[in-house]
Amino acid sequence: MHRRAAALVAIGADAAAVAVTWSRLPERAPVHWDFYGRPDRYGSRMELVLLGPFLIVGTWLLLEVIRLVDPRWLKRAPVDPEATRLETEGARETIESLLLGLMALLHLAVLLLAAGAMREPLRLLALFFAAFLVVLGNFIGRVRPNWFIGIRTPWTLSSDEVWRLTHRMAAKAMVGAGLLLVPLGLALPERAVLPVSVAVLLAAVLLPAAWSYALWRAEKQDT
Repeated sequence: MHRRAAALVAIGADAAAVAVTWSRLPERAPVHWDFYGRPDRYGSRMELVLLGPFLIVGTWLLLEVIRLVDPRWLKRAPVDPEATRLETEGARETIESLLLGLMALLHLAVLLLAAGAMREPLRLLALFFAAFLVVLGNFIGRVRPNWFIGIRTPWTLSSDEVWRLTHRMAAKAMVGAGLLLVPLGLALPERAVLPVSVAVLLAAVLLPAAWSYALWRAEKQDT
């Protein structure tokens, strides 16, 4: 799905979620939480409602700006010799649409929590992250070198081949991390869910980043 269409769908879904939960939202509701899922700031009902459109529109505008200032994406051919430019462009569009959908889902979770329809938000958040990683892992391997999206290290940005191999590994790591988060998010005590989820997310990104250095060193030794 095109990112602009995804933004419109996300805003429409968010408006529907607000309409369904509006009558159950309190006048003052939590709008920020600490690392363990405890509310640490409260705001008005209107602030809570506007949080979703702010996240979705803000993310969409950021993605648009990124495309305008990323010369590598505009000029380079597909890094994967098996992928066409259309396929790699589709992979990036999917990832951007996924980010917009995640913003809408996060706001939905906040609305359900404020409306009293959800008691363990961190477990739901872990499942959101799990789904995000699994879908992201299925597309990240086809994203061409750019300055903003993907595993951007000095070594992946200096070599298209290192970028390609790193993102092939990152795809597997992200899918594996997402599948691992499902049982962990359901079985762990709620206070441990967010720290463990963050650790799994970091591992899925940092391990491929470290691997990119090893690939770069091996490439330099071969030349």
